[in-house]
Amino acid sequence: MTPSTHHLRWNLYGAGLENLGRNGKPELLPTPQPAPNELLARIDAVGICFSDLKIVRLGEAHPKIARDLRRHPVVMGHEISCTIAQVGDALKDRFRVGERYIVQADVYVNGRVQAVGYALDGGYSQYTVFGAPVLNGDAGCYLLRCPEHVSYAEAALVEPWACVVASYRIQPRPTPQPNGDWFVVVPHAPRVRYRCRALQKLALIPNPAPKAREKGASGTAVIVVDSRGNPLAEEFLQTAQQLGMATQRMEVSEESLYDPTLLQHSQKTHAPDGFTDILLFGNPTPALLETALDALCYGGTLSFTCHRTIPPVLVDVGRLHYDRLQVMGTSSWDITDAYHHTRDTALHKGDRLLIFGAGGAMGQMQLFYALTRPEPPAQVVVVDRHPERLEPLRALGTPLAQSAGIELQFYCNAEADSQTQQAHLKSLCPHGFDQIMLLASSADAVALCYPLLTDGGVLNLFAGIPKGQKVALDLTLLASRHMRLLGSSGSTMDDIAECLRLVAEGALPARTVIGAIAGLNALPEALRAVQEHRYPGKIVVFPQLPDLPLMGLQELATRLPAVYAQLEDGCYWTKAAETALGLP
Repeated sequence: MTPSTHHLRWNLYGAGLENLGRNGKPELLPTPQPAPNELLARIDAVGICFSDLKIVRLGEAHPKIARDLRRHPVVMGHEISCTIAQVGDALKDRFRVGERYIVQADVYVNGRVQAVGYALDGGYSQYTVFGAPVLNGDAGCYLLRCPEHVSYAEAALVEPWACVVASYRIQPRPTPQPNGDWFVVVPHAPRVRYRCRALQKLALIPNPAPKAREKGASGTAVIVVDSRGNPLAEEFLQTAQQLGMATQRMEVSEESLYDPTLLQHSQKTHAPDGFTDILLFGNPTPALLETALDALCYGGTLSFTCHRTIPPVLVDVGRLHYDRLQVMGTSSWDITDAYHHTRDTALHKGDRLLIFGAGGAMGQMQLFYALTRPEPPAQVVVVDRHPERLEPLRALGTPLAQSAGIELQFYCNAEADSQTQQAHLKSLCPHGFDQIMLLASSADAVALCYPLLTDGGVLNLFAGIPKGQKVALDLTLLASRHMRLLGSSGSTMDDIAECLRLVAEGALPARTVIGAIAGLNALPEALRAVQEHRYPGKIVVFPQLPDLPLMGLQELATRLPAVYAQLEDGCYWTKAAETALGLP
């Protein structure tokens, strides 16, 4: 394989489609040459994700960008299938020219995410270079070998499928993170005994080496305790010290115990990236709970005890999604019950599931996954405000639901106010939903759906709501009814590897959610089509066919009949269709 000397590439220089490329066109640039520890990859197919529209809308204000795009533009596109075009000299024992791969977009280096299509160059380009972050990140290599029989388009869509599967595989952390950063508030409470059984498990972890302790590699525990004392504070300190963590004991007056400024100061001093675990005993105030949510790091957990009604708390629902935060509470004296009494996100037999904002390809994936579980839910309710977007879901879901004995219902909530929507959904599921998968990127939708949970129910914020959007929620319900509030974003290497296997075996029908195809030059129009919900499924871009116009699969019948003839049942994309299209 001999790469061309020049290639086309879409750089985004700021917010707005007018800043995509130059004069509405991709740039023709010299094809990069890989260094000894790099690969040059030919981009074969890229799926357009709604997240790309958020990058266009927000530009450098996007939480995963945070850089001057005028000087360092971003190349979007994270749903990638590619072929190795050149191998650096130091990598020739690991890779071969012509090998096909997909990309796990959530790349981590030293615990920090450097996502492909955000911090790292993505796939809206004919060629790209993969370097150390992708090839030698925290999880090793973030490229996964793709079988030859899988089409380019199907391979590109393994990544969004993995995000769907990952959203149902989230496990609550059983204990505070041993090597994390803790912030703990303990009241005096002489007549009750606050407890944390999880400390017993942590005490069994072997003591780290002295050098690790000296470097502070094992984290920090900040323990705020009423000046009158509490034995539990000493238990936290002893356990943290045994784990090799640095410790900070702060004695404060009863009146200052729940002062949010203590947490803000402690974060600035001891955990500038945020705390992995915040544990609040007693009766924390709404102000402290709001501050605690803001003070969590990526993947952080807030747990709290609650013995009386808490006024509504302003919750940054955008951070819940993008930073994969978890919030849990308990009315028990033992805060460990906040962990133990909250379920994982797996679907269980007999569950009642609400998929809210289900129109589009991701809703199709969510629905297919839910209806094909070995132990299926009893009821699935599908909601979208666009009636035409419910029809593909109805066609997909009805035969699957009938085969599995699942009660499947559809609701178009167009022009209905929140109260009307809540009343209708309560009539469909009077005792509340066990799981709500929120695909609508709306803060108002969070407030609407949250009260619809049953005891022990989970609200999963799957859609990306902009960070900083806060919603007043009654967090008392997390403690009194053990409801759970969390966000899911992206996937792990295990998730994507499993999805690649299932797609290769035909168990996950990636081809069925492809609604349109386009060449690289049509990217701006394709992005607008996604924004307008012009097609019922995913749009896949083929960078190696830059002049291919944007076309829905049904348009192929008249515009490219030879390609249309290779579709499965006249509807679904195939590898043979790619051959007829002229892809290499």
